[in-house]
Amino acid sequence: MEARNRKIEEWFQWISDGAVVLPRFQRYEAWGWWQVEGLLESVLRRPSLPVGALLMLEVGDEPPFLARSIVGAPEGDKPSYHLLDGQQRMTALWRSLSGDYDSFSFFVDLGNLDQPDVVTHRRYEKSGTQYPVWCDIVTEVASRNLVPVTLLRPGQIAADLAKAWIKDAAQGDVERVMALNEAITELRSRVSNYSLPFLSLPASTSRETALDVFIRMNTQGTALTAFDIVVAQVEADTGTSLHERVEGLKALVPTLTRYGDPHEIAMAVGAVLNGRPPNRATYLRPKFGTELINAWDRVEIGLKRAVAFLADETIVNQSILPSDPLVTLMGAYWADAPEGKDAEGTARRLARRALWRGAFSERYQKTSATRTAQDYRELITYRDKGGPLPVLLNDEENPLPEAAALRTGGWPKNKDRLGRAILAASLRTGGYDFADEQRFSSASQEGREYHHLYPKARLEEEERPRRQIFCALNCALISWRTNRAIGAKPPSKYIAERADEVGLPREEVDRRLRSHCIPAEALRSDDFDNFLISRAALVHQVMVKLCAGHNVGLQDVIEEDVGVTEGE
Repeated sequence: MEARNRKIEEWFQWISDGAVVLPRFQRYEAWGWWQVEGLLESVLRRPSLPVGALLMLEVGDEPPFLARSIVGAPEGDKPSYHLLDGQQRMTALWRSLSGDYDSFSFFVDLGNLDQPDVVTHRRYEKSGTQYPVWCDIVTEVASRNLVPVTLLRPGQIAADLAKAWIKDAAQGDVERVMALNEAITELRSRVSNYSLPFLSLPASTSRETALDVFIRMNTQGTALTAFDIVVAQVEADTGTSLHERVEGLKALVPTLTRYGDPHEIAMAVGAVLNGRPPNRATYLRPKFGTELINAWDRVEIGLKRAVAFLADETIVNQSILPSDPLVTLMGAYWADAPEGKDAEGTARRLARRALWRGAFSERYQKTSATRTAQDYRELITYRDKGGPLPVLLNDEENPLPEAAALRTGGWPKNKDRLGRAILAASLRTGGYDFADEQRFSSASQEGREYHHLYPKARLEEEERPRRQIFCALNCALISWRTNRAIGAKPPSKYIAERADEVGLPREEVDRRLRSHCIPAEALRSDDFDNFLISRAALVHQVMVKLCAGHNVGLQDVIEEDVGVTEGE
């Protein structure tokens, strides 16, 4: 391995010529604006600060890996180097100095040239105009004593732009021209002459050795994730791009992103399908990449069917999902589930039992990865071979909460597992909006908001504990228009107003409430304690049916609204 130095000016020439590229298995860009800002300050300060050495692999006649250009850089015909470590730093320098970030503009504050601060402004577009508008107006930028970092890019083009910028900024003030020219020339020199050291692996280095070095390295401030390592393993063992596989999965199942990071979900399902717990220890096993690719077709099938199933159960995104392992479990379960007619119907009822028991029980509170793998094995054995009842479905080993325990469910927005299970179950029975009567679905979920059935202000006046004010039983997911109209009115008032304004009969108002598992009479009473008891009983009855595999609907809620009291 050979140690060398190159100035940023030379690095940029290499990148412009396509001589430096990224091997395909490299992670995508991961730095935030604050890291870009810190890197630029390290380069510009006097004395400058080191930013660490890069690692390169020399490319011979036959490139060892498929490659891609650095973001925003031109493509070349024949690369000379693969950048193994340091792409976040090099990408940040290239994109910031080239003005390639759509969402950010970077400036240098000229207040202290020895220790200049880099200032970042977030950009956004509205009606075809980029805001803040002043970021693109030379005189406005100069009046703030700022200079765009794009003027500091090495090369004659940026030098010419800097001269024109100085002329516009100075507005005929000769002294101002001289001062700006001196400052910008100094800063440009610092950037161009800043040395970035690198270590170079010779072209004779084997693919395996290069990948092993990559896996062992971290970029500055951003450690390799398990997915980054698996990407490298897959590339080494199969010659396949896992990035491309995941992009294909996202195209096949567009709504998968609603449930989390598709990379993580796919790895988790692949692990479970191979009989292993979905955790970092599994992902870092030497042959996991090969196992994942071998199971990839099943991963795709399973997740496509699982996402459709979750949507049918009205768990349409991660904010309603009670527990993340449920996506993994359902993805693996549906990979090989029967298709068509009675067999699929039976498989669906079993999946429903597993889903809702996993949601309402404490099964995944601890050691969730191990239990997910165990539950998958037991479920498919039970489904396909009639094996023993899985622990997940066993009332003694994995009991469901009693109705009284449902009152402890927290506010669903706060990622409370039981709270989200209660919300999901209440939406499963229709979730019709109080005003526009739109049924809750994947299409309507984006316009819904969390609503306190008993207003927060009123309960605070009664000095209710926060756990009651923000309990799941006091929550409904309704459209934002309805939420604004209800405001802080007590239930009896806004229910009566809703009926009068639209001319709805009492029965229709009650039906819409019951579609959220809300007992109408208990809500009208303005008796918060009795309401919690009544709604807990109603949700509990729906929970029991779902956990038994029943396809619960609004008719079940109407039949079960029996006016429960504390004694019952």
